[in-house]
Amino acid sequence: MTMGMVLLLLSLAVLLAACALLLLGNAQRRARTQASLGHAEQRLHRGAPATSAAALLAVPGSTGAGGKRPLPWDSTLIRAGIRPGWRAPLLVLVPGLALATFAALRLGTGWAFPITLGLYALVAWLLLQRRVNALQRKLIRQLPDFLDNLVRLTALGNSLQMSFQNASGQTITPLRDLLDATLRNARSGMDLDRALAQAAAPWRVEALEVLSVVMGVCVRIGGRSDQVLQRLSDFMRDLDQAQQELKATTSETRMSAWVLGLLPPISALLMALASPDFFEPMLRDPQGHKLLLAALGLELVGGFLLYRLAKSI
Repeated sequence: MTMGMVLLLLSLAVLLAACALLLLGNAQRRARTQASLGHAEQRLHRGAPATSAAALLAVPGSTGAGGKRPLPWDSTLIRAGIRPGWRAPLLVLVPGLALATFAALRLGTGWAFPITLGLYALVAWLLLQRRVNALQRKLIRQLPDFLDNLVRLTALGNSLQMSFQNASGQTITPLRDLLDATLRNARSGMDLDRALAQAAAPWRVEALEVLSVVMGVCVRIGGRSDQVLQRLSDFMRDLDQAQQELKATTSETRMSAWVLGLLPPISALLMALASPDFFEPMLRDPQGHKLLLAALGLELVGGFLLYRLAKSI
């Protein structure tokens, strides 16, 4: 087995581990969302007609503005605060292709191209996820203040729709962009809760989905919507504080797991690029192939153990 094949298997193992982590996180997020929506319905639908959360959140989203279908990565770019379209992916892809081409020419093997490109894509994805998480945290922190303004305006006698419009003008990005999209959808004839659900869909924030359900109940059933929104604001503020304390406690362990998992393949690639002659025996010598296979096995075992450690806290 050649050195290129071993490095390719090593990179694929890291990529598969990252994909598994992403899929598991999405599944857990969907489960938490369903639990939150079910809890909201139980608390808010007392004595009300049966209206499911799925019906309140069923919004059209198959096409974008102007009838254009959204690209597969548009929702991710929106969560990262980047303009959707082809420009951002191309700007990220061009340096990766250049780096992968340089690695292939430097090492003299075509296997270096997919290996380098895969590692570059993984690092770019991690940086993008970090930006997404930062904007989501900022948006969640802005929600309680927005709801406080909404409650204050509603208590003064304004309708929920008018209070929502006035309160949205006092926010800043990223929440301001989401609320502006909600108001545009509402002006086109969509109910306020459905407009909010459609605008919040790309963000994948459970608090926004719960808020859309609560507003749908308030609009359709009535009652003291200001009290319900005030309780929701207090709940969001307490939940955000608890989540921040938990992340602060576990951030060092989670970051260490990512660094230790990515350090071996990235270090091997940098060593090969810096000194191809020094690394050449690993490509040609059968003993070097055995060492690389052993390194691949240790990488897989270590990655699995680090993953279990990060998920246990």
